[in-house]
Amino acid sequence: MSLLDSLPHLCTVQKTVATRGTAAGGTKLAASNVSTGVACWEQPASAREITEYDKRGMSVNRKVYFASDPGVEERHVILITSRDAGVTSIAAADQIALEVRAVSGPDASAGLGVLYKVMCEEVTNITP
Repeated sequence: MSLLDSLPHLCTVQKTVATRGTAAGGTKLAASNVSTGVACWEQPASAREITEYDKRGMSVNRKVYFASDPGVEERHVILITSRDAGVTSIAAADQIALEVRAVSGPDASAGLGVLYKVMCEEVTNITP
């Protein structure tokens, strides 16, 4: 079995949606789950990748690989919810929130097949 058959992490993909506010009548941002239990592989971005995206005006510090098209865009947030393919769940307070900054096509190769790479920035102001 190759790594592509069993990616080591699980995540939840969320989309930020605007909802009506309560008393003030304004809008409020809320997270809505798009998909849960998605197999992925989260890693720190390399120094070269950080520099490359910085030149484009994007701040990145993490990358997430998927074996198939995750269907994410820049408005999505990826929550790393489990390590070791679901064996080790992460408590909600310790989940890693990653805002999607850029999505590459299915050209990121791992030598054994094609992966989809999503460049992200870890954020701390999002509550899972």
